[in-house]
Amino acid sequence: MTLGTRAQLFQSRTFRTVRRAGLYADIDGVGDANLFNVSGVCAVHYMFGVITTVIGAGLAVPQLQFTPTVGAVQVPLSAAAAAINAAAAGSIITWTGLLGGALTVGGALGMSDVNANSDWAGGVITLVAGIIQLTNAVDAVSGVIDWYVMYLPQIAGSLITSA
Repeated sequence: MTLGTRAQLFQSRTFRTVRRAGLYADIDGVGDANLFNVSGVCAVHYMFGVITTVIGAGLAVPQLQFTPTVGAVQVPLSAAAAAINAAAAGSIITWTGLLGGALTVGGALGMSDVNANSDWAGGVITLVAGIIQLTNAVDAVSGVIDWYVMYLPQIAGSLITSA
């Protein structure tokens, strides 16, 4: 297979994007919130959150994690964010894509792909069957974050769905 053929094969693959509507319970500081279910093998290219209801008082410090269905224990996908209290509706929470990388709240401005060979700072993260979760050790008194993930299935039947 030539390099040109490989490029055409890659370009023919369809990226999929899934939205998971947020709930206040996601950031109430009680347990882990299941965001997305992963089945099969999927390559995650982007993941971000959009604050739809202002984050109220309380020093919420959300962190993304992944729990595989079989075998391993929870893996932190991101570091815990700095406190996001008072984050405005419309703000976007971005993740570097690096394992243990930062979650950062910005204005109504997300990430961009400045290098066609590198989708985000961490490149692609391949996940097997399991659950992408949000954990938050400190209660926020109000707030809602919608989460989005863009991915490519790696084998037939692989999907990421809203939890």
